[in-house]
Amino acid sequence: MNTIIDTLSQAFRLVQNAGQPLSFENNCIQNMFLLPSRIEAFHDDGLFLKFIENLLRERNNFSFPENAREYDRYFEDCIRLKEQMRSAGDPAKTTADPFTGNTLPQSKGPSAGNTLPQSKGPSAGDTLPQSEDPSADNSFPEDIWLQCTISLFENLKTPFYSVYAQTMLGLEPCFKDRSLFLRTLQDFYSVIIKSTPENLQHIARIAKRASSYIIYLKQNEKLLADILRFQLACFTTEKNIWLVKLFNEMYTSKISSLDDIRIEGFLADFQKKELDFLCRLTTSQDGSQGGADLVPESLLREASPLSEMDFPEYLALRALDFSGLREHAPEEVFPGYRRHSGSSHLSSDSILNKYAYNMTAASYITNPAIGREAELNDLELILISPKKSPILLGEAGVGKTAVAEGLAWLLQRGQVPNLLKNREIYKLTTTSLLSGTKYVGEMEERIRQLMEELDRHPEIILFIDEIHTIVGAGSTESSNNDISNMLKPYIDRGDIKIIGSTTSDEYQKYILSDKALARRFYPVTVEEPDADTTLRILLGTIPAVEYETKVRNAFSQEVTIQILRTLIRLSSEDYQPQDKRTRRPELPLTLLEMAFSYAALQSRDTVSRDDFISAVRHSNLLKAEVKNSAEQYFL
Repeated sequence: MNTIIDTLSQAFRLVQNAGQPLSFENNCIQNMFLLPSRIEAFHDDGLFLKFIENLLRERNNFSFPENAREYDRYFEDCIRLKEQMRSAGDPAKTTADPFTGNTLPQSKGPSAGNTLPQSKGPSAGDTLPQSEDPSADNSFPEDIWLQCTISLFENLKTPFYSVYAQTMLGLEPCFKDRSLFLRTLQDFYSVIIKSTPENLQHIARIAKRASSYIIYLKQNEKLLADILRFQLACFTTEKNIWLVKLFNEMYTSKISSLDDIRIEGFLADFQKKELDFLCRLTTSQDGSQGGADLVPESLLREASPLSEMDFPEYLALRALDFSGLREHAPEEVFPGYRRHSGSSHLSSDSILNKYAYNMTAASYITNPAIGREAELNDLELILISPKKSPILLGEAGVGKTAVAEGLAWLLQRGQVPNLLKNREIYKLTTTSLLSGTKYVGEMEERIRQLMEELDRHPEIILFIDEIHTIVGAGSTESSNNDISNMLKPYIDRGDIKIIGSTTSDEYQKYILSDKALARRFYPVTVEEPDADTTLRILLGTIPAVEYETKVRNAFSQEVTIQILRTLIRLSSEDYQPQDKRTRRPELPLTLLEMAFSYAALQSRDTVSRDDFISAVRHSNLLKAEVKNSAEQYFL
């Protein structure tokens, strides 16, 4: 106990000699860190005093937090970093590579047995106590550790502190070269300070997985630093257009926009493939089997050993390997893989959660409203304007619901005007709302609850498909109080926003006949798309169909377009029964989905021409003579 008293006394003397006894900073250092529990956690009295001395020296260079828990968090991170740097590095202790299952050696620490030199205390003649930690030695990078503790404290009040601390702790075991460690940490820091909250999590994962590379690159830390910098470059700017090209070089699935990539899944899959490549490269250079058929033998013979390889040569070999192993992108790489659990604003017993579903929280593999930019612009304009709600008009099958889904897709990504950001779309059907209402007043009560909930949550937009069904719904012989009459006052005041959808005929018959209801809606016409727009829709939908059926399209771009144009031609009026007219894009989309489903039914990984022939032959939306001669359309 005498040692703790001596150490605390010297620490209090350090604070006293620093001056400014009434300052907030000095009192924080004294009351947050000069505690017996802090000294015991250090296991090193001399280093503890240097830590306090360092804080006092730098105390005026940054602002101190006003939350006690922040100091605990900071102290814990400093201790963890100290223990990592002072680790003895027992070779028997290993960690598992999370991707390959191989064992990874722990970072070598300094050899045990030495002691830290004594340090001068705050007054003449005093000496700081020697370290009591048996593992302490002269090779412990004390100056680097002290520099890192100040860097951590400097960022303690920032929203990215946790990520920065994780990054520091994750990178440190990967580098014996301390100057390279600091340079790499600085690269991460320069990106962290400019990153969005979502990107901060991705950056933390890069640092966390850095140790997976040690087994292959422990003799080439410079190459490891370059690889980490390459991954980090994905988050230096929001205009990462090169990711599209990299994606298309890695996978047979084709994309044209960053919106089609789920960055988190892409990064994880990229790191897995890179580790697989390093494993094959290492195995091949060791003279073992396993990689020669993936990277040509001639290149492997000419390649530098991995311990001496520079980054440009590594990039060249990796690019060749990735392009030679192209496969269908895994589902977690697509944005729609992320599942949502509904609005965070609504309680579990919410009437909207009970009778509707959140379209903005749904999974969309691709843009549901390709080629509908004009309709989406009109929709956004009307939703922003006061006291008007849009109604989508068009024939069955032209994609009215897809336009509403397209707006939900844009809302997910924040690609809407500022006045619409943070809005959510809930889809409601009148049948679900009216189901189970047996007694007088039940329907009115549900509508009242619905309107009150929408009134409390102005960020919610209600989508009612087949909106003409609200006219007359719920009325009885004794009461004409249907859903439409109960909605009118709320829509008229602009308290709620509704997107309606119906056909032109039903709009004329039901909505226009009620003038009071009609004037509350502004029509947006959704026309049947032309052949070129339908082609764009089909091309953009293929990734979603692949995801749903787990069957991929292995045809070239040219052959794919040829097949899709055939489906579009078959969707013209000449090829359909007169009493079963189906509009574009519904008919060609149905044929496309059926073709992939036939391949899935036969447990095949890729779709074939025969699958498209089968889809045409078994369709009840085409004339009999067309189905009987299906082969001739795909020659």
